[in-house]
Amino acid sequence: MFPERRAVLSRVAASQLQRELERCGVVRRNEPLARHTTFKVGGIAAYYVLPESPGALSRAIAVCRAHSVPHIIIGAGSNILFPDSGYSGVVITTARLNTVAIVPPYVNAGAGVPLAVLLERLHSAGFHALDFLAGIPGTVGGAIAMNAGIPARTIAAAVTWVQAIENTKIVWFDRSTARFTYRGSLFRTARLPIVSARLRVDGPRYDAAALIARRSAVQPTSSPSAGCVFKNPPTAAAGKLIDDAGLKGLRVGMAMVSEKHANFILNLGGARSADIRKIIDIVREKVYKSFRISLELEIEVIDG
Repeated sequence: MFPERRAVLSRVAASQLQRELERCGVVRRNEPLARHTTFKVGGIAAYYVLPESPGALSRAIAVCRAHSVPHIIIGAGSNILFPDSGYSGVVITTARLNTVAIVPPYVNAGAGVPLAVLLERLHSAGFHALDFLAGIPGTVGGAIAMNAGIPARTIAAAVTWVQAIENTKIVWFDRSTARFTYRGSLFRTARLPIVSARLRVDGPRYDAAALIARRSAVQPTSSPSAGCVFKNPPTAAAGKLIDDAGLKGLRVGMAMVSEKHANFILNLGGARSADIRKIIDIVREKVYKSFRISLELEIEVIDG
């Protein structure tokens, strides 16, 4: 997720902005962000844009920069928290960058392809080496930016190349230049939106059903959430630290620290972004006071 600087537009400038964005894809005005995040919270986006090609996405970014308008790129919204006040700029989604082409031993996938769809297509073709991603929400682009995976393997191991936008230009990166880290990459730290990637589909086979069953056994699935909220520090699991600090079940409004997995914050129905942010603050403060460990966010918290 990639925020840029903010600006206030006159009515004339806003009209010009919209016309230029419409050349890049479908544009929706005053779009509820709760529809586009797994937390199911967040206010209204002034503009919501759906480019249908990498070039259109690049042009949309260039338009925003030319007008000095804040913008942010999202995928499935599975790792983001928007404010209740919404977002006054342009939210650009990769949802329509959703092509999948299997060319063994590779698959080329658009950034907006949901991981579940990618695995379904690969299963139909008889490939299971990427099944370690089973049950992880989000899209190909988000998974690569976050280097998603399991302790034994992350998506970085499968990456051959990634196309991303740098200074409104589409640039190619290989695995060595992507700078993958624990739950991170160059694309996340340098704010480079991903548009597509090539992944290897050979390698060790994983049991998707077993991984999904294991996740369901230890992670809450009945209420909206954004998955793990905090990164695991080097010395302990974040969920265990939160649990040991006595914070399981902590509730603010209609948001609550899961009693099943303490690194999940749940929307019990009607939660506000402010409720979730308050819980984040309480958890960080209590864990630091208890263990002198500063928890880092795994999710992106966006200001309006």
